[in-house]
Amino acid sequence: MAIPFLNNIDLNNNEIQKVRLQNGGSPPVSSGSGQIYFNTGDTTARYYSNAIDTWVSLVQTDFANGTYVSLTNSGTSIKRVYTVDLSATGTKDATTYLRGDNTWATLADIYSWNLSANGATAESVENDDTVDFIEGGTTTITRSGKNINISSADQYDGTVTSVAATHAGDAFTASIGNTATINPSVDITMNGAATDYIDGEGNLTVFPAIPQGDITGIDAGTYISITDPNTATPTVNALGTATPYVAATDDSKLVARDANGYGYVKTPASGDSTTKIATTAFVQAAVTGLLEFKGGFNANTGAIVGGGNLTNGATRVAVEVGDYYVVTVDGDFFGNAATPLTVGDSVIVQTAAAAGASVEGDFIIVQSDTDLATLTTVGIGNVNQGGGINVSYSNGTATVSGEDSSATNKGIVIVAADDPIEVSYASGTATVGIKDSSSAQKGAVIVSAGTGISVAYVAGEATVTNTETNANNSKTGTITAGNLSGTVTHAFGINTIVQTISSSGDTVYCDVTRTTTTSVATIAAVEATDITILVQKIG
Repeated sequence: MAIPFLNNIDLNNNEIQKVRLQNGGSPPVSSGSGQIYFNTGDTTARYYSNAIDTWVSLVQTDFANGTYVSLTNSGTSIKRVYTVDLSATGTKDATTYLRGDNTWATLADIYSWNLSANGATAESVENDDTVDFIEGGTTTITRSGKNINISSADQYDGTVTSVAATHAGDAFTASIGNTATINPSVDITMNGAATDYIDGEGNLTVFPAIPQGDITGIDAGTYISITDPNTATPTVNALGTATPYVAATDDSKLVARDANGYGYVKTPASGDSTTKIATTAFVQAAVTGLLEFKGGFNANTGAIVGGGNLTNGATRVAVEVGDYYVVTVDGDFFGNAATPLTVGDSVIVQTAAAAGASVEGDFIIVQSDTDLATLTTVGIGNVNQGGGINVSYSNGTATVSGEDSSATNKGIVIVAADDPIEVSYASGTATVGIKDSSSAQKGAVIVSAGTGISVAYVAGEATVTNTETNANNSKTGTITAGNLSGTVTHAFGINTIVQTISSSGDTVYCDVTRTTTTSVATIAAVEATDITILVQKIG
């Protein structure tokens, strides 16, 4: 922190070399006339003039009038204000503009344009002239703001003088009436008879003879039935469907389907190895007792990949002998911590159970591997030797033994006594103590207080303090707050050290005068708090 000087410094006409002004983005809080600092915001030096002008920038600036521009100087001699204005003559208002000769002048007519139509002689249009668009005949003219809209009711332009009729084929003849008018007519004459028809090319064609007679009945065929066979609209029914399917009556049909569209055929005998079509019942009977992969599941929650639950809840799936599930997420099977499963393990159903009725005993657990051992899990592991520990193996048995301790190896150690350390053992525990100190023995010692000496202990640390005072060699005094000096009376002579300290304990610098009996400290401006004067005799 800065060292405060509380009085003026007389350099006796000597230079202050390599000095920097106080730097800051704003002026110092404590200001007085003549104080100077460097503003880091606008990189200018400033000095404090007075309470009106305050901080004045030390910047040299030259101003001069320019072409048509004049500068007016105002303000104080310390802080000048320059006003810039145009030097043009005339009156400036909303109706004038500045001319090139530096004169305010009235705005004159500065534009005109020509209007012409259909190559006629152009007419000049000046300021404030109005151009009127006149409608006529079927032409309508309207204005919206600055937009002119011209529209006409005529739907055609010109006169139709002739109309020709063309067509393909011989089915009809076309002729044009009133060919020289704007409203011609088209006359069509059909050329055929009542028994003719028009083909796709527009020609008349005689309609061929159609066989005549009535269908009086339709007979049913194999697996086909007829409803109302002797009517004009009989219904043909395919007997390949049956709703519901009844094996006794429907097995002879070509294909039998139920209302849901599922097809049915007769189930071959168990073990049949012919080329008959196998039904679901035949397949189920053939695979009973075989492994059937059902999917993966979460061993923790029982959730089956793809939907359903294997181990939890009243709606857990029914299981059949041979159902095969693989663990995809670690967890306890049926919530049993004694049956932990990890990813890759599998379970196989050995006892069938209905939905919501399965138990852990219905399954055989197949582990994919043996887990590595941890501090809490039994598994595969090996014993490694470390610092101070030896490990040897024989026929798969590890023997662990401790090494003797050394300077470079932690191991088995015996603690031996050596002055001033004493050691005793009880039940394998070593107790290490320190002997009391004596004139011939280094050991434990307690520091006691004596005359002029005090001893205090905190956390095992002794603090020794000199309690003696020597009033014959030092004195103190005060520059009381609001005063400009303080005196310390003593008998030390001239050879003294005088220090001054603020109320916060910081060293401050005052003007000090000494006599053989006094030391006087003086400051230039009063302080809000006391200043302590310390005087010490030298020699």
